[in-house]
Amino acid sequence: MAYTVKKLSEISGVTVRTLHFYEEAGLLKPAYYGSNGYRYYEEKELLQLQQILFFKELGLTLKQIRKVLGKSDFDQIAALHSHRKALSCEWEKIGRLLKTVDKTIKHLTGKKKMKEKEMFDGFNITLVKAKKGQSYSAAEELVGQSVKNPTKSAEDVEKRGKAYYDNIAKTAHALFEELVHCIEKGLDPEDDEVQKIIKKHHTFAEQTHSATKEVYKAMAQLYAEHPEFRKQLDPFYPSLAVFMAEAMKVFADRELS
Repeated sequence: MAYTVKKLSEISGVTVRTLHFYEEAGLLKPAYYGSNGYRYYEEKELLQLQQILFFKELGLTLKQIRKVLGKSDFDQIAALHSHRKALSCEWEKIGRLLKTVDKTIKHLTGKKKMKEKEMFDGFNITLVKAKKGQSYSAAEELVGQSVKNPTKSAEDVEKRGKAYYDNIAKTAHALFEELVHCIEKGLDPEDDEVQKIIKKHHTFAEQTHSATKEVYKAMAQLYAEHPEFRKQLDPFYPSLAVFMAEAMKVFADRELS
């Protein structure tokens, strides 16, 4: 079935003007033009528009979306699985924030006293910690094997406790914020400014891991796909995980052997 631009606007909620803009920007071309000059869209174009809207919801710029969709190896099914993971993480975060709102209301109305720590549940961004009995993917296993002196690392964590994690988190969060600024400026993952930040991240990662090319690319995969990694990045910026993972892969291919 073919849809005119007006009909597509009605069913998608995207204005006709925006659909014309997407065409001019090379994001969404009509399936064909009728003899009357009208634009006609079919299911393929509707699914393409859906992808554009998903990526917009995740915070990507139109320039970034065009680059992703224009890749010869773009996999629509894989992209949908990725969207689902990101949305699931966001849904979980919203659920935690709703609970915090409810607890705060009860606290302020005198119904149930709230613990200080509970006031910030859903806002905190914590480091990823392996859970007992957790299953590991190939990437997780590779990164896990790359830890420098795991016995000493465990002893350090036990000795330094919360202060140790807080210091690591502070450094990591500063790098995340720098990358968010790059996204907001419309920079691509391979831009020099982005790569300078990723170089600092690689140096940071080297403190605890043997961050070889293979390991660093495995880390990039975890940032993009692992729910626990997404939890620490999504609150900074919805598309940060995907952006950072791409930048890490670029750095690994360029700088590591």
